[in-house]
Amino acid sequence: FYVNRGQAVASFGIKSKEYPILEFNAANKAYQLTPYIGFRTFIKGKRAGKDFMSEPFSPATSRNLESSEDQDDLPKRVMFVGANECEIRDIDSANGLTTSVTYIVLPEESFGALVRRTNITNTGDDAVTLSALDGLAKLEPVGGQIEWGLKEMGRTLEGWMGVYQAGEGTKMPFYRMSTETGDTASVKIELEGHYLLSFLESSKKTAELLPVVYDTNAVFGSDTSLLEPDGLKVRSVKEILSRPQFGQARTSSGFAALELITLQPGESISIASFYGKASHIEDLVPIAKTVTEAGYVAKKFEQARTMIDALTSSVETQTTSHLFDGAVKQMFLDNSLRGGMPMVLGNVDESARYSNYDEDDRIKVFHVFSRIHGDLERDYNAFYIDDTYFSQGHGNFRDVAQNRRDDVTFTPRIASFDVQMFLAFIQADGYEPLTVEAVIYFIDDKNVGAEIAAEATSDPASAKTLTEVLNGGSYRPGQLLKLIDELKIEMTMPRERFVDRVLAASTDLPQATFGQGYWGDHWDYYIDLIDSYLAIYPDGEESLMYDKELRYFFSTATVKPRSEKYVVTYTFDGQSKHILQLDSTIFDTDKEKEQEQFRSGKTGILSFDAYWQRTPNGGDAFTSSPIAKLFLLGAIKFATRDAWGMGIEYEGGRPGWNDAMNGVPGMVGSGMPETYEMHQLLSYVKKVVDKYDRPVVVPAELAEMISAVTVALDNLDASAFGEPKSVEFEVP
Repeated sequence: FYVNRGQAVASFGIKSKEYPILEFNAANKAYQLTPYIGFRTFIKGKRAGKDFMSEPFSPATSRNLESSEDQDDLPKRVMFVGANECEIRDIDSANGLTTSVTYIVLPEESFGALVRRTNITNTGDDAVTLSALDGLAKLEPVGGQIEWGLKEMGRTLEGWMGVYQAGEGTKMPFYRMSTETGDTASVKIELEGHYLLSFLESSKKTAELLPVVYDTNAVFGSDTSLLEPDGLKVRSVKEILSRPQFGQARTSSGFAALELITLQPGESISIASFYGKASHIEDLVPIAKTVTEAGYVAKKFEQARTMIDALTSSVETQTTSHLFDGAVKQMFLDNSLRGGMPMVLGNVDESARYSNYDEDDRIKVFHVFSRIHGDLERDYNAFYIDDTYFSQGHGNFRDVAQNRRDDVTFTPRIASFDVQMFLAFIQADGYEPLTVEAVIYFIDDKNVGAEIAAEATSDPASAKTLTEVLNGGSYRPGQLLKLIDELKIEMTMPRERFVDRVLAASTDLPQATFGQGYWGDHWDYYIDLIDSYLAIYPDGEESLMYDKELRYFFSTATVKPRSEKYVVTYTFDGQSKHILQLDSTIFDTDKEKEQEQFRSGKTGILSFDAYWQRTPNGGDAFTSSPIAKLFLLGAIKFATRDAWGMGIEYEGGRPGWNDAMNGVPGMVGSGMPETYEMHQLLSYVKKVVDKYDRPVVVPAELAEMISAVTVALDNLDASAFGEPKSVEFEVP
């Protein structure tokens, strides 16, 4: 995450906010802290016999945008934002230096890193000799989920912190805690760590690693506010490197140290730095060998750009406005990060490669890059991104559904995948879970798993281990490849072909979790998904609606009856009483007992079958056709309209899209937008039924409910009810 303060990057890390390399701070704090605890560059130079010291991007030398005075003696600063990179530039005419810093996330490697390129150019008229410290003022170690500790007991947490070295000197620092800090009897020794590798970039020869200053006191001295580099002010970089450094029981830094480099007018140097995480300190040497290869950094910067061009190629637009063309790509990219980008897998032969998800059972769809939209301003969302190949994370139902509405337009081979997945999430009570997770896969036939393992490995031991992995339960592609690496399984089959081979032989199953409350609008997007599918496959409607069988999601949350959730309480002024609807859902212990039947005695984990409705007495998964599920949904929404028969009640405890209306369910409120959606849904169901004239098989419980609703409607007609000319203020 980046802001337009200091050196831009305000936070980065692994997987989620809980695993930071640079601590996550909400936007209001990030604006204040980034220039001090984030990336810093300190330069000590000599030009024409005169010494100077500067800090590019320092707030102390920022121009005052509120002032009308001449500030040409202060540096000019510019920020450039690309689709997959960020660059800042400090033009310091007083010292004759221009410093630019560019960031990317390392693309397409088996290890992850934030890549930082610091370029210093001599823009003066004569030579300048420079020494510099360039890096991160506050670098957090690996130690499990530490975000809470940094916020609540950061000083205590420092007792576990340490910096270790992967080689001689200080060129490969490894930042980790001695153990994870959980307050439990189980102690986990920490082996993973964060690393910093820095070097002068070269296109012609292998680079040598620069020494790293990790001792914060060596740089800042006694200035614990990190405002001024008091240590560097009184000592040269060479002197700092010659003194002992201390990284135990304190928060450390990570500065690449550059000594006495002379730049002629117009000449530049580039410091490349890699900040990442490794599973073990022994991994640093091979990582360093890779990143210091001649031309490696330039290749990765180019790859970061071309990768985004490839990912957004389906919306490439060429007009006379380059800004508009770029905006289209950026919007597509942003939406894809919310809903994910579908990858079509299982391409094991020519027939499969020319088939879609509906035509060939071997074809599978997996969405990558998807995640919940947490950032510095939406600090309330706990995003998560797998640190694996095929990286993705869970997302909120609404966000994922609305951002996948055009998937089939851009990737026609997914066919009805999205429609089937989201309709499967409809529960028997007409509600849906909050959190959508990635699809899982499993192999039904253990002989097939063993056969694939034998084909893909080079020795019997590897085949045996891989067989146990493939037949051991459900998996996702990235997790599968990560396990292969961790278990050191010797593979002979290329990774891409292996994934296609395994997934072609697997069964797929969508995954979700209840989360919190039942939102009133999650089902609004079904017709959009169906319309998009029919725009590409107009002849697929009958088969989709009648010939598919979909499960029902099963959650332990049950909506309470009104007698248990309607509460009489005082109004805000304490002068009268009113009715509130509170705690609309309850943890249903009967449902919990049903789920417990699927808990593994070996692992203690619930199997995926626990989250899908079963036939009585733990039977098979209960299924219906898509048209039956849509009819069930529309019928339930019709039956849960409010007392005026207008809006659909927010009886599940949550409103529709607008979270600012969270108080409406408490006021026993309802929503008219949902009523219009209900009309659209039932109109579509009727159109399909009339068009194909096929029977719709529904659950017996739904038939019973419809009979009761029909009787109620007949009674209403018999009462000679008529719409009132005016509506009373008090709802009956």
